[in-house]
Amino acid sequence: MDYAPRTMLEMSVALLVFLMAAGSGLMQFQNGASLNALAYVTGQSQERNLQQTEEQLTGDGTVSGAEVLQAIARLEDGDAEMVVDGIPFAPPLDREQLSSAGIRLKGCYSSSYERDAYGNLQRLTLRSLP
Repeated sequence: MDYAPRTMLEMSVALLVFLMAAGSGLMQFQNGASLNALAYVTGQSQERNLQQTEEQLTGDGTVSGAEVLQAIARLEDGDAEMVVDGIPFAPPLDREQLSSAGIRLKGCYSSSYERDAYGNLQRLTLRSLP
């Protein structure tokens, strides 16, 4: 075989291999992009913090005294300060010294929140309702 036809055949095969590799790479890129979009949509649907609810919250927004006492007993480092009827409870709190004398266990409490500029809870204020 002459040199020119052989070179032309080698160049044709090289071009064919290049086009196959480019097509295969494009298909893999499109497949990866579609899988990435599917994973994002699936992750959003499973993220419970981001789902919107259509039902209205029930209740009047008050909490019982027992719930207040339980919340105070569960205060840990890094939690916000709780103020119940003017009595501050700041973490860390020694559970043995916790007294429920100032908390009416069968009473109802309304809450108000104080947050910083980033939305982090700084203080939870609970006031007893008459």
